[in-house]
Amino acid sequence: MENSKIKLLLLLSLFYVLILSACNQKEESVDKSGVNEQEKVETLNQEEKEKVSTSNQDGLVESVEKISKNEEIAEDNHLNTSLTLVLEDVIPRDPSIDDNVYGYELNFIMKYMNHTDKDIKGFIAETYFYDMFGELVYTLDSKYEWDVIPANGSSNFNTAVDLNQFKDEDMRFYNLPFENMKFKYKIKSIIFTDGTSI
Repeated sequence: MENSKIKLLLLLSLFYVLILSACNQKEESVDKSGVNEQEKVETLNQEEKEKVSTSNQDGLVESVEKISKNEEIAEDNHLNTSLTLVLEDVIPRDPSIDDNVYGYELNFIMKYMNHTDKDIKGFIAETYFYDMFGELVYTLDSKYEWDVIPANGSSNFNTAVDLNQFKDEDMRFYNLPFENMKFKYKIKSIIFTDGTSI
């Protein structure tokens, strides 16, 4: 009987030691996972900070680009409101009909209206010609440096462009009727008679 009690006590002690050992291991595991969780949280926080920093830098670059674009638009608007180009007529000239031309040519009857208080000596512009559907047909760089366009006045000007009969783009432009043509422009620079420019 005494032996059985001793055995039972030993078994209970052994069982108690096993339970304590298991609890200690679980506690260590919880500590380790707690440390790991803390490390994960710190890593995520650092990544978020880097994202925010990168996003702030991207936002700053984007803001600078927007400001630059807005300034460019304001400058374009200023140039385009300082001088108006009006396309009054386009006259095609065919060398098989007209002995005075050597190739296919379009003559432009233009009117330039100066909205500034200074005489304009010359300007550079990009001109765009569209069909009635709004499809771009032809682009032409224009440079004007002949007669002075008076302050708050206008000047009429006729110019021509030679076209290549072997280029589809040129012949499409040549055959585009004036009544179906839409004309747009972008003034690139204006030079005044006093030597200043915009």
